[in-house]
Amino acid sequence: MKTQANLEPLRLRTSTGLVPLAYVREGPRVWLVAQYGAARWAVEILRTGRAELELPEGAHAGGCRLVAESLHRAAVLDRFTEKYGADQVARWFRPAGRVVEVVLGSVAQGGTGATAYFEWLEAEFDSIAADYDRHILGNRINRLLRDRSVAFMRRHLPPAGRLLEIGCGSGTETLELLADGHEIVAVDISQAMLDTVVTKARGRGLEARLRVVKLRAGELDRLLAQEGPRAFDGIYSTYGALNCEPDLTPLPPTVAALLRPGGLFVAGVFNRWCGFEMGVYGLLMRPRRAFGRWGRPVAVEASRFCVDAFAYSVPEFCRIFSHHFRVVAVEGAPVLLPPSDLTRYVEMIARRFRTLDAVDAAIGRRFPFSWLGDHFLVGMEPSIRRGG
Repeated sequence: MKTQANLEPLRLRTSTGLVPLAYVREGPRVWLVAQYGAARWAVEILRTGRAELELPEGAHAGGCRLVAESLHRAAVLDRFTEKYGADQVARWFRPAGRVVEVVLGSVAQGGTGATAYFEWLEAEFDSIAADYDRHILGNRINRLLRDRSVAFMRRHLPPAGRLLEIGCGSGTETLELLADGHEIVAVDISQAMLDTVVTKARGRGLEARLRVVKLRAGELDRLLAQEGPRAFDGIYSTYGALNCEPDLTPLPPTVAALLRPGGLFVAGVFNRWCGFEMGVYGLLMRPRRAFGRWGRPVAVEASRFCVDAFAYSVPEFCRIFSHHFRVVAVEGAPVLLPPSDLTRYVEMIARRFRTLDAVDAAIGRRFPFSWLGDHFLVGMEPSIRRGG
């Protein structure tokens, strides 16, 4: 029988104060659940791998981690239903987002600082791998972004070359380029994402030209050691992996070393200067949203990512690569259409979407609009040609 005492919430200490949360507990293990897409507290504690809690009997601290395994998540949600009732759980978590486990008295689980951050990043993408295609293909703007990046690469990359993909996700671009005849080495921080790509490639008979390696963007020096210099005709990374790296400065020399003479590097980047957001939210007098991408990392409420995102303007991003690359093409995507998180506005123009998409694509290739997209695509070639 439920009592008021065992339904009393704990309080989580955050940078903005104490947050009351429902919880279930078994010995030193405490589980918390965040509503999907609406809990900055979860980002804050997972970023550091540590949580400070005020439970009914007193204050405790412990290491925390994201529960990514589907069976474990389901078991925790069953415990919440048993404790609070199905109706209440449905009101709180419809749908459920992150499930966080805190072990009282332990240190940060797995590590601290950068180690904790990248372990969190890996767990986040492992947890959404099975549902990632629905997230991408079920959203018109996300589909637009993938179509634009594939079209951009088809225009600028050499045909049927050997490519490196940095952050392949579930392979929505990988499969298209494999079908075009390219050979691809795909790297990702998430083994679950890599397994998804391999399964999809096998299903289309394309696995012979695909190799996957579990690496994050900041670990490309390990791939250089395996593959040797000048191993790829083209390298690309779109809409994620580069924006999850807190520091991109070690990347340009490694990318340049991996490219063959005449090769191209293509990046799709979350843009600090989003013209749509700055214009619309500026008119609505909501400066935190108008300029929400200017923080490092981007403020949780201004980011649609499940993890920290580090946005860049076109000049800022190109400056990081300028000692090793020169820019050959820039395209904003999208520029006039709303970003992917503003789906209610996108559906209002659904009947004219194809026409507006074509207009947006044409405008997005023209300066200054190429600098003002939700994302931007940039193609770069090595600034110094290397001999054979």
